[in-house]
Amino acid sequence: MKMGGVIAALVSGAVLAVSRDTGHLGFLVLIGPVPLFLHVLGERRALNTFVLAYLVGLMAEAGPLYFYGGIIPMVYGIVALQALFFALSVLLMWTLYPRSPTLAVFAYAVATGAIELLYSYVSPNGSFGALGYALVDILPLLQIASLAGVSGLSFLAAIIPAGIATLIRRPTDYLAASAWILPVLAALLFGFWQLAQPDGEAVRVALLSNDEFAGVATDEPDRNEVIVADFRQNIEQVASQRPAYIVTPEKMFLPTPEFAQLSVKLNTKIVAGIDRPLGNGQRSNTAELTRPDLSALTYDKHYLIPGLEGEYVPGKDLVSVDRVGIAICKDMDFPQFLRTYRGRHIGLLLVPAWDFIADAKLHGKMAIVRGVENGFAVARTASQGLLTLSDSRGRIIAETSSAKSQGNLVDSVPLGTGDTFYASNGDAFGWSLVIVCGGLLFAVPTVRLGSHKDV
Repeated sequence: MKMGGVIAALVSGAVLAVSRDTGHLGFLVLIGPVPLFLHVLGERRALNTFVLAYLVGLMAEAGPLYFYGGIIPMVYGIVALQALFFALSVLLMWTLYPRSPTLAVFAYAVATGAIELLYSYVSPNGSFGALGYALVDILPLLQIASLAGVSGLSFLAAIIPAGIATLIRRPTDYLAASAWILPVLAALLFGFWQLAQPDGEAVRVALLSNDEFAGVATDEPDRNEVIVADFRQNIEQVASQRPAYIVTPEKMFLPTPEFAQLSVKLNTKIVAGIDRPLGNGQRSNTAELTRPDLSALTYDKHYLIPGLEGEYVPGKDLVSVDRVGIAICKDMDFPQFLRTYRGRHIGLLLVPAWDFIADAKLHGKMAIVRGVENGFAVARTASQGLLTLSDSRGRIIAETSSAKSQGNLVDSVPLGTGDTFYASNGDAFGWSLVIVCGGLLFAVPTVRLGSHKDV
């Protein structure tokens, strides 16, 4: 293995480490793998290609290792698996490149999206780790999620660096260039058109948080009244700005009648994160929606964190009222689950959450993608994270940090349509990638690896 290959891998790994799965500098994933690709597309040995790609894949997962390494032990296995997925996708591109650079570029993007989709259906963490989340800040490209979901975003995030590398190595191969430039141009044109569409009716929402009390009610039940009193004061303050909904973080309180009384008094709806004891050592992670002069509605978290929420009972039902729905934190990692709200045509999703400080941007941006996929705005309130209002096209209307302080945010957000191609057709694009990837793998044995000697 040549030193140039190691250096190329280290450069690519370093760029991806600060861009992929961190929530920061996501646009760099579009160029991060290029040094690696430039080297391995001229590499003669499959083993060298695989080893270098696996090294890059491991480095690319530095974010999750930093965020969760000391909290969720299973993250080490997840990181090793994500690196393997990346290395296999690169190896497929390397295999096909001598026969057809055009097919090689396409194959890498197809394999990336296909593997991620299959993994999302079996992983306890849903779509967490998908490459496409890195594009959330590139608004024109982000709009493809409304057609193809996060699989479409991952396809774009993969085909662009693969195409750039091939263009550098073969600048006169116009067929290979068109194979990635035309899809990207089409995605951009659709994105700009989507962003130009008129906004829906605006709804005023207040997001409240106080990290001083994150997890305290569960660990110190005697302090529940103090926590409720603190939030009651903040709710009464923001009520002067006439929000239609007020949202607090998940598991902030034990059960209390206080919020139902405040809803009547202030003529507003409140979503309170309740940690509800059920007996026999079991609990429910509940979002309680209280309404003026109406009975409260309760939504229980469907997807629980493995190892950290073992005593909690998963929810089974959806909750919505007046085209406004509810989900809790990790539920937002599961695209297939959030699509079940389509029949209710919700335009706004209220999301109590609880992050781990360092992963605030990453997890918050994953929630934004769910809004674009399904055509609804998202109002997410996190302990130890961010308070974010985003519209149905992923534009951040307002945002502030809750970490290590009290955070309040009040603003108006336009309702979405609650209806997109993705919401109606689900992972149709992702499954088409799976089918194409299967065909490519079937054809791989016909490609002679020895042909790399002439590359």
